Amino acid sequence: MKKFLTNFPLPIIFVIIWVLSICLAGLWSIKNLPFAPTFPYYHDLSDHYSRFVSSFSHFDGIHYLRIVHKGYDDTGSQAFFPLYPLLIKFLTFGYFDPLYVAIILNFVLTIATLFLVIKNLAHSERLKFLLLFLSFPTSFYLLANYTESFFIFLLVSFFILLKKKHYLFAAILAGLASGTRLVGSFLFLSLLIDFIRVRKNIFYLLALSLISISGILGYMYFLYYRFGDPLMFIHVQSLFSNGRSDGEIILLPQVIFRYLKILVINSPTSFAYFRSLFELVTFSASLILLYIYRRKMSPSILVFVLCAIILPSLSGTLSSYPRYLLAIIPLFSTFAINSSLFKISLISLVQYVILILFVALFVQGIFIA
Repeated sequence: MKKFLTNFPLPIIFVIIWVLSICLAGLWSIKNLPFAPTFPYYHDLSDHYSRFVSSFSHFDGIHYLRIVHKGYDDTGSQAFFPLYPLLIKFLTFGYFDPLYVAIILNFVLTIATLFLVIKNLAHSERLKFLLLFLSFPTSFYLLANYTESFFIFLLVSFFILLKKKHYLFAAILAGLASGTRLVGSFLFLSLLIDFIRVRKNIFYLLALSLISISGILGYMYFLYYRFGDPLMFIHVQSLFSNGRSDGEIILLPQVIFRYLKILVINSPTSFAYFRSLFELVTFSASLILLYIYRRKMSPSILVFVLCAIILPSLSGTLSSYPRYLLAIIPLFSTFAINSSLFKISLISLVQYVILILFVALFVQGIFIA
């Protein structure tokens, strides 16, 4: 344990500062800002938890809690993939409170993911990555009752195993990821690209392919058996009033036009303007960075990053994209590796200010991402 702490003091210090900043911003928001939750089922939280603890499960988080308790009885709950709430339910062991289990689990998984990433970075690159990633304005979701921490842990572990050519274990993690988030299904393509470059066994490839999408296939079978609609996770999206289509694919130029229209119609001083601008900026920046550093990534990573960037836009909106961007962790590490510490420090400072603002607003009950 002593050797572990000696070798990795940097992430521990950064995580402590990061967690304290988020908690203090949340407590300040509770004490000083009006509270007007804009999401359903808030009484499920207020009846059992304090304002501070409840804030870890605002918006989508309450849906995961209800799935833990009630399964998929709520109309619209089918939008949320099952593996994460199943894991939380299992870890309660029928005794512990699921929200506290989720908070502890996500904290542990976040630390584990950070160690996995920096272990594969040079010492000079670790500080830059930690600054860039932990200061990102939606990084607080890693501590909340959301899938971010679990999914990113699976994602990073998958690419580490893929790099070591442990294809079977990588396929298993990909299958778990596809049962956690829709974008996890694209790890199948990363596995396929990497595998065919070194092996030609078509039967083994077929078996790995089925394993790597087993999560989403299993969920689709459940939805068909229970509700008669294997794509119900797409068809219920419009129920959340987030601007997403319920099956129709919207092309990127139309999405960009929608956002430009929003920026023209809304006042620059309104929160709707700021949120839309932030969504558009983060989306555009991720595309630009992908193009700039495309040759710095392996083909298997590149195809996943591209799919993860484009997928949210196909629903007709970039709502929640800043949160989805957390899962594109290879883009963070690539950018950090190829940028100076001065540049990363400036960007991180701006991000940190926005992070504190976003935490305060999220705790206040205002939708951020």
